[in-house]
Amino acid sequence: VGSPRESPQPHHQPLARPPGAPGQAGYQYNRGVHPGVRPAAGVAYANGQVIMPKHTGPKPQEDHTLINCFTVEQIETHIESLHNGLQLSPQKLKAKCGELLKTLMSHQHAWVFNTPVDPVELGLPDYFQVIKRPMDLGTIKKRLENGCYSSIEGFQADVLLTFDNAMVYNPEGSVVHNMAGEMKKKFEFNYDALINQLNAEEDAKRKSGDACALCGCEKLLFEPPVFYCNGLRCPGKRIRRNSYYYVGGNNQYHWCHVCYGDLKESSPIELADLTVRKSELAKKKNDEVHEESWVQCDKCERWVHQICALFNTRQNKDQRSEFTCPRCTIEERKKKGTTDASSTTPMAEDLPRTKLSEYLETHVRTRVDAWLERAAQDKVDAEHISMEKAKKETGLGGHITIRQVTSMDRKLEVRDRMRKRYNFRNYPDEFTFRCKCIVVFQNLDGVDTMLFGLYVYEHDEKNPGPNTRTVYVSYLDSVYYMRPRRMRTYIYHEILIAYLDYVRHRGFSTAHIWACPPLKGDDYILYAKPEDQKTPRDDRLRQWYVDMLVECQKRGVCGKVTNMYDLYFADPKNDATVVPYMEGDYFPAEVENIIKELEEGKGGKKSSNAGKKKKAKKAKKPGNRGGTRSTGYDEEAFKASGFQPEGVNQKSLEEGGRDFVMAKLGETIHPMKESFLVAFLNWKGIKEENTVVPKAIAEFREKHGIKVYPDCPAAEASIEYELRDAAAAAGKVAETEKKEGDSPETAEAGDDGKPKATVEGEHAEEGDKTSDEKGGARDGESDTPAKADVDGGAQEESPTKEETDEKREQSKPTDVAGVSGP
Repeated sequence: VGSPRESPQPHHQPLARPPGAPGQAGYQYNRGVHPGVRPAAGVAYANGQVIMPKHTGPKPQEDHTLINCFTVEQIETHIESLHNGLQLSPQKLKAKCGELLKTLMSHQHAWVFNTPVDPVELGLPDYFQVIKRPMDLGTIKKRLENGCYSSIEGFQADVLLTFDNAMVYNPEGSVVHNMAGEMKKKFEFNYDALINQLNAEEDAKRKSGDACALCGCEKLLFEPPVFYCNGLRCPGKRIRRNSYYYVGGNNQYHWCHVCYGDLKESSPIELADLTVRKSELAKKKNDEVHEESWVQCDKCERWVHQICALFNTRQNKDQRSEFTCPRCTIEERKKKGTTDASSTTPMAEDLPRTKLSEYLETHVRTRVDAWLERAAQDKVDAEHISMEKAKKETGLGGHITIRQVTSMDRKLEVRDRMRKRYNFRNYPDEFTFRCKCIVVFQNLDGVDTMLFGLYVYEHDEKNPGPNTRTVYVSYLDSVYYMRPRRMRTYIYHEILIAYLDYVRHRGFSTAHIWACPPLKGDDYILYAKPEDQKTPRDDRLRQWYVDMLVECQKRGVCGKVTNMYDLYFADPKNDATVVPYMEGDYFPAEVENIIKELEEGKGGKKSSNAGKKKKAKKAKKPGNRGGTRSTGYDEEAFKASGFQPEGVNQKSLEEGGRDFVMAKLGETIHPMKESFLVAFLNWKGIKEENTVVPKAIAEFREKHGIKVYPDCPAAEASIEYELRDAAAAAGKVAETEKKEGDSPETAEAGDDGKPKATVEGEHAEEGDKTSDEKGGARDGESDTPAKADVDGGAQEESPTKEETDEKREQSKPTDVAGVSGP
């Protein structure tokens, strides 16, 4: 929808209409005049806002809002989703609740509830056994003063908890019970009066235009924009908040204060699409706060946020199209007797489909159905409710749509130093690859919302080594709005698993992943995230990818999973030409830095003690990030490793000597080697040594009859095996219990003559086996040989079902085999 960073446009979509500006019909509000600038003659303005006459001619009926493609039920759902309760500022919340609390604490019975209960002093040894969450008015006052309440409902819940605790612990008819009941009634009466007052104030703001008629908020502020310096001294670095910077072009290029000082007026600045001079750059301060734009309904003339109305101001270029707010749209349709959508505005489902997106979407929907089936069964077992009710409570919060939105050929040129150093090996000058972007939408309250983005780079069989048949998972980003939220990891893992399954059938042999979370304040794909969404640490992100690859191994999608260091750097005979050269990867930039430092060291440019001291000081600067990012060249540590710098000689390198660059780079990444993951895909050309998997994975495959061979169809998800195992185990127990019966004789002995305790022990062992199977499916743990034997005995009673499932899985057609990318 409308961007707040667009230049101000006239008529009835103002960039920001300030609260308190006159809201009379027939006028629209623009950004207004800047201080010190006189308005043009004949132009009226108020409160710094230009008042422009409303267009009086006929207005075309155009679709500039997604509301028109919703049914009445969907519009009502959308409006309901905007109701987040009373929108009170922290100051107002503290003031209003403080007044209410002061009245309570001055009540004649308040002395009982103003302080925490002391069980020792009052002789109440069982108090904390009965009351699990104690609360009192004094504690509420402290929480209110410290800003612990984000909503008035939280304050209400704690006050009611105070009195409810007293009424639960003290028997009905006791003095304290009666006091608590009296004060609870008084609070509820005063609270209802306060809510009515606040609702009346909010309704008045909505009617006057001081607040959005849909969400009730006065202002919606965007995350501040992030600017990166284009200067030569600090290219690509973020310009600090509240600092001055300089802008060139159409707000495309930026220079920090330091880099701006390095520019010379006599030398024009040559950029990709324009040439500017230093004097043409505009000075700005990075302190802008952007507010969501407003739009006025042409029916009821109320003001609403463009985002709340799902209004797209970019399409309303002539500013003369009629706009009807969601509430008026509902009234109009009900008068006409229709509830259907009046528009066919394209949604996520209407985005172009590709073979890849179809494969991913079909795969994910199938796996999600299995996940929901297990979640519903767990809920039935835990809460003893019907399966229908459990499925309703555990269902998806909206339809999932997966689309591939980018597929373009790109070229990666090898950097100068790398190309020059390894030219004797005929190292390529460039690598071509295909960049693809995959996005995930979920329909939340009638709106398709983008929740996940993934960029991958594909180097096919036409690429020269070392990039031949490799795929690189470049960027991955998400926001946590998926419903239910607990499905995020499962769905995102399934997308990656399905993608790797797709590309292995197309002939790709290895997948490379650099598990590196963004620095604080940076984002890979999605610009703004919720304030409380945390960025994963290096180790957690790495484990996230490892869990996904373990599941790939179980299903036969990939074989050996290793890391870049063990694969390329452990062998001293390898040089830097064996490492894949990927866009945005750690290797290209770091190897160029090492070669540069070697060249400068050879020339004596950094041989002075002052240079070493300066470098050491820089390395110790606080705030430098560790993890999977380079910490620079540590010459002393390298010498201590025993390798002599003479190996940098180009002649010795060409004669087969150990590559100094490879050794230095290996030493650099060794502490963080687990972050550079490499998975060998199970394609038709895989070598036997690359099919080796850990013992736990092999046992899991054997237990569940998963046949793995090159280019084989992927097996089912682990949880689907768990469901069948649990169902089979439950069926066995029920069958055994039925055979045993309830007679006194069978209470003492089983059908086989063994004591009942032994039979129960066997059942318990089978139950443990099922639990271990679940653990193995989730955590990669294997069963003990004894339990495998028990499992073997159990399998004999129902082999037909498992054999049928296995044959069905193997007979599924593989549509993506040999298919070229979209």
